[in-house]
Amino acid sequence: MAVNVHVEFWDKFTWVRYFREELGAFYSALAGFLKARQEVLSRLSGDLAQVLRGGDRELALQILLGGVKQECIDRGVIEQGCFPEGSAARFFREKLGFEVSLDALNKLVNAPKAGKMPQELGKITERETYVINNLKEVKRLLDEVNRRVPVEVAPKRYEVRDARDLVVAYEEVLNAGLRLLPLYNPFTFFLNSLRLTPKPYLRLMYGEKLFDGDGAALMEKYGVKIGLRIAPGLGKELDEELGFIGHLEDTVGDLVVQIIARLYEVFGEQEFEVFVDEYQEHIAHFCEVAYLWKAEIEGVVVRMWKIPGSLTGFPYAYHDESYHKFLERAAPLAFLGLLIPARSNSLWICCKPLYIFNSYQPGCTSYTVYEYRCLAGIVETRQRRC
Repeated sequence: MAVNVHVEFWDKFTWVRYFREELGAFYSALAGFLKARQEVLSRLSGDLAQVLRGGDRELALQILLGGVKQECIDRGVIEQGCFPEGSAARFFREKLGFEVSLDALNKLVNAPKAGKMPQELGKITERETYVINNLKEVKRLLDEVNRRVPVEVAPKRYEVRDARDLVVAYEEVLNAGLRLLPLYNPFTFFLNSLRLTPKPYLRLMYGEKLFDGDGAALMEKYGVKIGLRIAPGLGKELDEELGFIGHLEDTVGDLVVQIIARLYEVFGEQEFEVFVDEYQEHIAHFCEVAYLWKAEIEGVVVRMWKIPGSLTGFPYAYHDESYHKFLERAAPLAFLGLLIPARSNSLWICCKPLYIFNSYQPGCTSYTVYEYRCLAGIVETRQRRC
């Protein structure tokens, strides 16, 4: 069964609207937010004691102590448990990366009892957070897209007078990013479907317009170039007709796909699961069995490795199936952007964006934790003792 989607990729105005109004709106909000965040960090960069004597006193207090439990302040003891889930102070520290030592906060809340503010408290510093690191990487990718695409987009200007202004800017980034995800944006769906998909399925879904001269010329004008990514080894002519087509590396299409993968990491697994659930009937034969598969394609045979949540030693469980059967079963997942190129003639099938599994050595003196950021194509490993 084919996935139903409609996008007028042959119309130049569709491309202009996407890069200027949709991707452009997200870039404008994101670049403006990151700039505003950096400006606030600069404004609060002196010693906290000096900052609190200046015009940004309320802003600093909102960021550092917003929502902190009153009993902690009354006792004059600030510790990690004093920052409830959903409090402003915890949000600014864990999400937006504004950090000051607990020692500085304890001195601050005890200053009224002492009758004076200490001359020095310590500085607010920038903390690396998962969200900000991903947003900075998205900004870097978008800068590269904007360098190649004939559309100019300026960062939005945010005035930050109190902490809420920066929260509103962050919310605008999330809302603009959400509107870009494939479930809500047909053109993003189109670009994502070109990540790695069998050519016959692309021809079925988009027709010959995707491959004719005018269509290719329009795509190349915006830096989108597709080509044969996996040749099954059936012979040159059959490889070109039955192989996996996808964005060539480091093209605009490839960059947009990377941006979407990072956005799913910002939003978390729940948003990706909404997308997967929408198309459950097309992917159940893989995703209900395992969240992660690896397929190695060699001519008429595809070896399918099922990656479990944990395992002892090797090898993984696998089975072989014909290339034509695999093509038929995997095509809808590929069209949804769930097939990720791996090395040589192999690929990953991703049913969730973050997949963590453990590899235990016999006797278990240690084990390896694999954290596979599946959609982004990034594998991180850590060694741990049993």
